[in-house]
Amino acid sequence: MTTIQAWQHIFSNVEKEQSPQGRGGFQTLFFSPGLTEAEVEEMEGRLLYFASKVEPVKRLFFATSTGKGVVAQVVFLPMPDRFGRGGRYFAHALAFAPEALAQFQADPFRVFRQFSFITTVDGALAQGDFQSGHIPPALLELPPALAGDVKAAGNWSTPELKKLALLALRVDKQTQERDAITFTGSPEQIESALEAAFLTVPVSVRPRCTFDTYFYRCNLVATYFWAIGLPEPPVSIKFVHVEGQARLVKGEVPAAPETAYERWAMQAIEAGQLAEIAWQRDQALAVSEWLDGRAYDLSLLNEAPSEVITGVFKASPQSVQESIRRGVSQKLPPVLVDRATGHIYRQMSGLTLYKQLRQGFEIPQLLGVLYESYAAENFTAPPKQEVKAIGKLLEQVEHKMLRLFAAYWVNARKELPKALKWADKPDYCQFGEIALKARLVKPLS
Repeated sequence: MTTIQAWQHIFSNVEKEQSPQGRGGFQTLFFSPGLTEAEVEEMEGRLLYFASKVEPVKRLFFATSTGKGVVAQVVFLPMPDRFGRGGRYFAHALAFAPEALAQFQADPFRVFRQFSFITTVDGALAQGDFQSGHIPPALLELPPALAGDVKAAGNWSTPELKKLALLALRVDKQTQERDAITFTGSPEQIESALEAAFLTVPVSVRPRCTFDTYFYRCNLVATYFWAIGLPEPPVSIKFVHVEGQARLVKGEVPAAPETAYERWAMQAIEAGQLAEIAWQRDQALAVSEWLDGRAYDLSLLNEAPSEVITGVFKASPQSVQESIRRGVSQKLPPVLVDRATGHIYRQMSGLTLYKQLRQGFEIPQLLGVLYESYAAENFTAPPKQEVKAIGKLLEQVEHKMLRLFAAYWVNARKELPKALKWADKPDYCQFGEIALKARLVKPLS
């Protein structure tokens, strides 16, 4: 069990005598000390409810501009006010500090299953302090066993789950373009589909996957959510629509993975390794972001087990090659980068390559790599630009055998004799043996 603290916020339509502020209508009844007035106002703007043919329980997950994660529930109140006006509802929200959110993997569905939200004004009045308008923070006991993303995802077919996962992993792009995914089905089907979508989403990304399971008559421009639930399917699909009952994804679905992490996640889904995704996603993200040259969590990278590292490397060869290229380009002239990159990628793999990339490359080592790559080609003369670049490198760092072959490529009759004259006997003999076997020179020349 993990004990987690959350600030509480209560919003509803009440009669004047039920209000700590002494006024009737929609208002914040209580909030926990620690929430600012600006945060309370921001939360009020998202806790909206309009009745339709049905009055389902609304579930929300979003983050405030100050970084607090909010898990909320809104219920319809059937009784009208004293003037006979309907449309009343009751909202109870929990706001978590970022570190508290991470304690339960930023999993709002775990909170929905475990926490008993207040659903009536009388219930709120019984817990809040009427004089101050405050309500104590809530303490939640959230055991790890309450995570249900693996089970929810297991109900989806592999092709549809991959679509759903890519949509969740592209949350930043969708948010920037103000594209929202619509979900339909029963409240349970909508929540289950959202939970399945969360499977591949690392903890650090989850607070950006905001959702409102019942967005009827709400304004997406004023209150944007990454995913919204609707009581009926939209007339036309503006972006992507998810059918919760049929477990189908329709619309402009991302065609293919683009990052190392997306490739790792798609490969794991294809292999049916859903439990492994749940255990490894955060460390896999750290390895992937490091591999792709983006900001990453160093502590998670250091903790990543060998199977995660090799899995990410295997799933994303293009990212591996780009990582090698970035490291090599810091030490070698551009004309030599592709050759060195290709040889390193072919000769190293898995953990060996991971350790080398974290350690970095040095020029003496890379000269050895270049020598090996030319040896694999029987020392066929490379382009002149490569030979010239090698000559400049040899002015900084010595590589005896590469110096002899560079001299041979420049001018076998003039430069090679000069280089051989100063060569050590073992190097001279080794060059001669290689040159004869590769038929670079005539035996009696």
